[in-house]
Amino acid sequence: MPTFRYRIAVPGGRVVEKTTLADSRDLLKKQLQSEGNFILEIQKVSGKHFLPIHRTGRRFKEKDFFAFNQEFAVLLRSGLSIVAALDAITEKNDTGELMKLIRNIREDIFTGESLSGAFGKYAHVFTNLYVATLQAGEKSGNIPLSVSRYIGYMKKSSEIRRKVITASVYPLILTVVSVFVLFFLLLYVVPAISETFFQAGTQLPFMTSVLIDFSTGVRNHFGFLLAGLLILSGTAAVVKNTDAGGMVLDRLMISFPFFGEMYLYYSTARLTRTLSTILAGGVTLPEAVRVSSVVIHNRFLQEKYNGVLKSLKAGGGFSESLATASVLPRLAIRMIGAGESSGALGQVLTDVADFYESEVDIRLSVVTSAIEPGLMVLMGLLIGFIVLALYLPIFQLAGTIG
Repeated sequence: MPTFRYRIAVPGGRVVEKTTLADSRDLLKKQLQSEGNFILEIQKVSGKHFLPIHRTGRRFKEKDFFAFNQEFAVLLRSGLSIVAALDAITEKNDTGELMKLIRNIREDIFTGESLSGAFGKYAHVFTNLYVATLQAGEKSGNIPLSVSRYIGYMKKSSEIRRKVITASVYPLILTVVSVFVLFFLLLYVVPAISETFFQAGTQLPFMTSVLIDFSTGVRNHFGFLLAGLLILSGTAAVVKNTDAGGMVLDRLMISFPFFGEMYLYYSTARLTRTLSTILAGGVTLPEAVRVSSVVIHNRFLQEKYNGVLKSLKAGGGFSESLATASVLPRLAIRMIGAGESSGALGQVLTDVADFYESEVDIRLSVVTSAIEPGLMVLMGLLIGFIVLALYLPIFQLAGTIG
């Protein structure tokens, strides 16, 4: 849901500036006017980042933001007011960019701004999801509970993201080291030994000739190969940033066997976890669907998910809209349909997220277990070929001498 910052003159004549979430500028304008306010200004504020970031684009440390929310929830639960809780946090942690923003937010709240409105002013830093969580807490009168739910959401999201990164690190390191060893052999070792063969006038075997020719070609055209790789990478980056190119690449991403399905499971887990968190705060389903779309980083899936929102606004059911758009796996849609019909949609969404997070974990284990020996076997074959091709002339020369 878009965030709007507005400045109004209330019936008493006082000028108030606030930030809130609304479906559109016109609906917000009608609502404010119906309350007897005179509208001075309404501006839309954009904020699409998943993690908190600084104005310059540098990300805050996620652990700092997590620690802030933990302290904030505990202090509010102990009976402190919002201003007193923010004072206690900023006095304890007096450095850092995050604390500077918290002090500004504290001043806004002290002058009459709501908690969600104060955080919403920094929509380039805090996500619509976080602002919507705070707004839900204000509506329900239980801000600590809403913040605690967001903390649980952060824990689960960080856990699944950490598993993906951890499973990718070792194969990536092994690949980089293997490629470095291959290029070192081709660019330095093979030319040095082949020069000895040429000076001795040895008749080279076919394997050795192929290896030397390939090594010579790589060495003579290394600059062109590097330039071509850079151009190809730059072209792919440019194409991905275009709407049409990004749509094609994102669609291909989920079309790959096994890996595409694992990516879809990962997106399903994140989306359903986010929906469950927002719905638990009392937000309506269309609003939850709109806000949760920020966690989808695939344009093809994003377009389908936007179709779900349109169908909901037209009066369609949630599971029916998901099935029509084919944005989630069939099993997930069936589970959501059962939850929707029984009135336990929020709990079922949590169960769906747990199920697909475990599926991603299992598949990551399978991929890691298969890639490691596969890479080692491949590199063993390549290095074995190079060693054998270099030693064959030596064996041949030793036989001639004998």
